[in-house]
Amino acid sequence: MDLTQPNTDGISSFENLLANIILRVFVWVIACITCFGNLFVICMRSFIVTENSQHTMAIKSLCCADCLMGIYLFFIGAFDLKFSGEYNKHAQVWMASIQCQLVGSLAMLSSEVSVLLLTYMTLEKYLCIVFPFSHYGAGKKRTLSMLVVIWLLGFSLTLVPFWCKETFGDYYGRNGVCFPLQSDETERPGARGYSTGIFLGKESSGHGA
Repeated sequence: MDLTQPNTDGISSFENLLANIILRVFVWVIACITCFGNLFVICMRSFIVTENSQHTMAIKSLCCADCLMGIYLFFIGAFDLKFSGEYNKHAQVWMASIQCQLVGSLAMLSSEVSVLLLTYMTLEKYLCIVFPFSHYGAGKKRTLSMLVVIWLLGFSLTLVPFWCKETFGDYYGRNGVCFPLQSDETERPGARGYSTGIFLGKESSGHGA
């Protein structure tokens, strides 16, 4: 092992999990804005009574998903502080740890559920606008069912790599920030294919929304 080079992904350096001061500052800033901003929206939506309670349910669910990304960033910032100045000594142990696996899966869950919710909300609005006099509008029970299905699907997509270790390997432990971007040719084909399918599918859904 060449100890003069970072053994992670370019985001990290020899000394720190986050290579430069700009990354370290923005991780904390964005984490705070994401968490407190979404918590504020959840509180406001809980106290303000609206006629469209189904839309409010979807918005609050989306805020919860986005909050998970803020929590993920807080963890990355905290571990960056923990390893400050000597990250390369701990890099391999960190990426193989259960903490990194859980932090990475949290980011994956947040991103997947957020995109699925935005896609659902956009489709719902589209149907209501295009067919204003039809029965496409979702009732409270149907909306709640769809939200549960979206979260279950998000959890399923996130947990698949844990169930199939032989295919995916350390899916969430391939870089210092534990985010599963499997772009290296040395990665397992199953992990690369899954990551490509998930994120290209998410990108397509996001643009469609």
